[in-house]
Amino acid sequence: MAFVAAALVGYLLGSLPIAYVVTRLLTGRDIRTLGTGNVGVLNTMRQVGVPAGMIVFVAEGAKGAAAVAIGHALTGRSAGELLCALTALIGVNWSVFLGFAGGRGTTLCVFVTAILAPLVLLASAGVWLAVYGLRRDNFIATRVNILGFPLLAFGITRSLQDFVFATLAIVVLLLRHNRATDDHYQIAAEQVRPE
Repeated sequence: MAFVAAALVGYLLGSLPIAYVVTRLLTGRDIRTLGTGNVGVLNTMRQVGVPAGMIVFVAEGAKGAAAVAIGHALTGRSAGELLCALTALIGVNWSVFLGFAGGRGTTLCVFVTAILAPLVLLASAGVWLAVYGLRRDNFIATRVNILGFPLLAFGITRSLQDFVFATLAIVVLLLRHNRATDDHYQIAAEQVRPE
């Protein structure tokens, strides 16, 4: 029952639509109708402003950290931490509060990985930078990074459990990752980048 509770709490936590709430409070508008329509950090920065985007960034990261802490508190096991984080990622992507719409969960994943396996995060960043440096294509660099993440996690942690959960996480990410939306993110990133 502890693992069921961790999964449910993780999903509800991840489902909290921070970007939607921040945008609604500051502009009265629905973030899903603005820019890329993504309920996430970068779209908030582009449509509402960098301070608003940073609020969303910190809050999404806090959701990832809270998922790990809650999973541990409820189960006392690393598998519970990973399960709670995974269902939080699902909640970000398919929020019950937004009619099963949402963001992509990148920020949450970064914070969870930073807490549970910082070396994996550093290696993952290195892979992205290397591929982007060679191809100058954000979509390809991100796709290679996503696909290679479970092997990277296993290679560093030597944990089959980490490999399984990393694989499940990339399935979630790949369901939301395509070139059309990624091109919008690339444009948005360039537009919020300082001169």
